[in-house]
Amino acid sequence: MKAGRLLVAALVAAWTSGVHAQPSTPRQLPLNKQLIEVSGLAAASDNTVFAHNDEFAIVYEIDIRDGEMLRAFALGDPTIPGDFEGIAAYDGRIYLITSAGMLYEADISDHRARTRFNVYDTGAGSFCEVEGLSRTPQPGEFFILCKRPRKGAAGGQLSVFRWSLAERRPVSKPDLVTPFRDFLPGSEREGFRPAGIEWDGANETLMVVSSKSAIVYSFDLDGKFLRKSRLSPDRHLQSEGLAVLSSGAVVVADEGGGRNRAGLISVYDELP
Repeated sequence: MKAGRLLVAALVAAWTSGVHAQPSTPRQLPLNKQLIEVSGLAAASDNTVFAHNDEFAIVYEIDIRDGEMLRAFALGDPTIPGDFEGIAAYDGRIYLITSAGMLYEADISDHRARTRFNVYDTGAGSFCEVEGLSRTPQPGEFFILCKRPRKGAAGGQLSVFRWSLAERRPVSKPDLVTPFRDFLPGSEREGFRPAGIEWDGANETLMVVSSKSAIVYSFDLDGKFLRKSRLSPDRHLQSEGLAVLSSGAVVVADEGGGRNRAGLISVYDELP
């Protein structure tokens, strides 16, 4: 009898382990045509995210339950053009950053509104091509993700800057530097394209998504590599941004393209 109970317990443990070992299956939702080239995400509420494309300073709020666009508002009249690569929301305001490190600030506004804005030079564009923006654990402070270094800047490492809204000073050096050798095996280095960054306050981790390889890498605040989550490359053709909601759900944005491929958001209850 005892042996039978042990066998059942072993089978249950093996089955449970197998279930948790399986990759999470996300809920995937197509985005409207304005977001074919979706380029960044930020949490907006318990069930919505802010998103933008990489050509104009237009902010969209998307419901993650059905993909419906709830509102869109623009910075400037006419709308400010630019190579926008990241978005963050803080204290009733929205922040968009360009690949050159210019940070645009505006009030979160009503549908179809055109809003005034401020713009700051973070200085990060002098060091690298910028590819992502996120809030940090400190109020009024942002993480800025580097995609590739400018000529003369250090390569072979993941570089992340901190920029303070209170100080508004151009950055002088990266705050977080992690050599590729510390988290990228040789087989992953060619496919590593940092494209989005997000601070997960509940788990105190900084997440970076690689667009080409569909892998999310997690680090602590000192830049120490913690873990990685492999997403399905069939589901994620070009991941460009991610957001963590208050529920713990992780939302990933993928750029579309071609005649029939829309931009997508994928909602994970938890990453694989």
